[in-house]
Amino acid sequence: MTKDHLRQIHCTSLTAEKEITPDKLQEMLEAVEAFWIYSGNPADCHAGMTSGKHTNGFIDVLRLLCYSDISLGLAFALANKIRSEYDGPIDWVIGSDHAGAALAQNVACWLGAKSDFTEKGPDKSQFWKRFQIEEGEVVLQVEELMSTSLTFGKVREGIRAGNPTPVTFAPVAGVLVHRSNVWDFDGTKILAFSHYDIESWTPTECPLCPAGSKLIAEPKKHWLELTTRH
Repeated sequence: MTKDHLRQIHCTSLTAEKEITPDKLQEMLEAVEAFWIYSGNPADCHAGMTSGKHTNGFIDVLRLLCYSDISLGLAFALANKIRSEYDGPIDWVIGSDHAGAALAQNVACWLGAKSDFTEKGPDKSQFWKRFQIEEGEVVLQVEELMSTSLTFGKVREGIRAGNPTPVTFAPVAGVLVHRSNVWDFDGTKILAFSHYDIESWTPTECPLCPAGSKLIAEPKKHWLELTTRH
């Protein structure tokens, strides 16, 4: 899929977007240069994650979610995935700051729920500040990407800490692109629209560094260097 093709999709009605599949999602990510997998050549670079780990794959979903109607279409696909396994109440859909914010709002549109997002603080913390979740209301967490469960857990921590009454979370959570080995968190089943078996290692465990591959610590800022193959 080319960027021109992506623009054509962007300009079509949402009817077409409702047919998005995991394979189509990958094509779109590749079209906006948001999908990278290590080539296996030690002359090529590998990526660092915000967690500090090294990885052989990097997916920058926000590069695709900035296309507003495609974002709505992807949210529809994720909402369908969620409803295929959970038909209970959903009063709030909440994502993280800030990549998960737009997706949470769009998923909420399809589910007829309220929406907001946590706000990022120091040390990867996430804060819930602006609304009160009433006791008994059910919160669905969604994320555009799950690499580890770190952000997901910080969002849940922030919601609980920032709300004056106990918070009820749905028994499922939705993830658009899942590249983690976490499928259950705090009793919540993780539902992934698309999954990739991408590895990550601590710096001392990384097999790519001693092989000669250069680490790109901030892939989003140095995307061209990361994706240039030798």
